[in-house]
Amino acid sequence: MGTLRPNAGNANYCSAGQLSPLMNDPYYMTIGIGTKIFLGGGQGFVTWHGTQHKPKVKRTKKGVPLTPAGTLYVMGDVKKMSPRWLVGVSMQGYGCSMAVGLGVPIPILNEEIAAYTGISDEEIFTQIADYSHDYPRGISKSYGKVSYAELKSGTIRFKGEDVPTVPLSSVVRAREIAETLKTWIQKGKFNLGEPQQLLPSV
Repeated sequence: MGTLRPNAGNANYCSAGQLSPLMNDPYYMTIGIGTKIFLGGGQGFVTWHGTQHKPKVKRTKKGVPLTPAGTLYVMGDVKKMSPRWLVGVSMQGYGCSMAVGLGVPIPILNEEIAAYTGISDEEIFTQIADYSHDYPRGISKSYGKVSYAELKSGTIRFKGEDVPTVPLSSVVRAREIAETLKTWIQKGKFNLGEPQQLLPSV
């Protein structure tokens, strides 16, 4: 989760919130094996769920998971990707990793999916965790919950103090990916297809 200051000096978070594909399709009604995606600046595919996929978690009435839930296992041709969307990173206390631009088009097939894709940052919540105790074993104690709207505002209120927040994923880049996918689809460069099998859900 990047550099964390002692005594709750900052709060880091990940995900693009209301632009996150797994928040817009929380029950994976359109995502599964063979789903075509934007991957690293090129086109790739969902091949299955990721290693920490946990669909059976507590959720809000709108389906938003309250703890880590869905993950994706994806593949693509690296030779067709771009260094703008595929970047090696080094995270203090963690080591080498990779930042990858990823976007999943979600076809609006019915009113239920339309309602899910209308989710806002004010309706997406995450748990406050202390990574000095909880990593890598997992969250053992929640210190409350905050919305992505609060996180994106730049500070959250914690124990009576304003704590600065730091995103590990870029909302600006997420918007760019969404616009790129939209353009590809409109120009016929990206065809939507039906998954061969949907991801495991509740």
